[in-house]
Amino acid sequence: MEGILIKAFGFLFMILLGYVLKRIGLFSAKDGDVIAKLVLKVTLPMAIISNFASLQFQPSHLIPIAMGFATNFVVIGLVLILTRKMAPARRGFFLINGAGYNLGLCVLPYLQSFFPPESVGIICMFDVSNAMMCFGITFTIAMIVAGGEHKPTKKEIAHILFSSVPFVTYLVMIVMAVLNLHFFTPVYTVAGMIGQANPFLAMFLIGLLFEVKFERSQVRDMVEVICIRFSTAILFALFFYFCLPVPLEYRRILALVVFGPILSVGPVYTERCGYSRSVAAVLNSIMLPVSLFVITVLLVVMGIS
Repeated sequence: MEGILIKAFGFLFMILLGYVLKRIGLFSAKDGDVIAKLVLKVTLPMAIISNFASLQFQPSHLIPIAMGFATNFVVIGLVLILTRKMAPARRGFFLINGAGYNLGLCVLPYLQSFFPPESVGIICMFDVSNAMMCFGITFTIAMIVAGGEHKPTKKEIAHILFSSVPFVTYLVMIVMAVLNLHFFTPVYTVAGMIGQANPFLAMFLIGLLFEVKFERSQVRDMVEVICIRFSTAILFALFFYFCLPVPLEYRRILALVVFGPILSVGPVYTERCGYSRSVAAVLNSIMLPVSLFVITVLLVVMGIS
């Protein structure tokens, strides 16, 4: 337990450091854009490659991919039912922010400190289908429901997916794992060296982006989204942990990832659905540290160090 708390406080300090340095003027929100590009296009892909170094693909690995699709579809269906009497733009807001998980920027760099690389590969499996849902299917459904003027075309959806360096990296590494192909050992060594910077940069970025500014009239929508996310996460976690026919460590990881925060591009997609971008940004800022706290508590309960 002591090891978990030390690591958890270490990550919390990284987030706090980013926030404090922004507040005193050493960094700005614009610096966050540069760091975000560095994380998403360099350190995170390198961390993914490193985590696949010793992964031997098994049929059981298809389960986390299927669960990535299933969790998103279940939440989408639930949100469509619960919001059927709401205004179109609000429904779009609930869909974009209620379904999907920000794993690459938050959960993956955090959990890779507690699990071996071959187990962290399960997060990557889950995130491939999760990314396809978030960037493609969920966004499309939200735009249709919200009645936005610009419906994403198949070409635009494909561009969104395949312009994502982490997503493409996931696909390449999974295909290589299925075909039992591997890079030369020095590639994984260098990738691991670069990928080691990912946890710090990702947590520091969260601190830079953290802001809490909202109107009281919008609190209800934020609270309802949080309730939807955590209520479904609890149900998913219980099902994964007690029912899935996979090794215990896999079940533990899957039970943790469903408590991941909202997708980082949620505010952008929310605005395209006709709802306030600032509300989604505040909700995103709140969910990041809350999700990390919940995951830390679960790590302690599971006895993982």
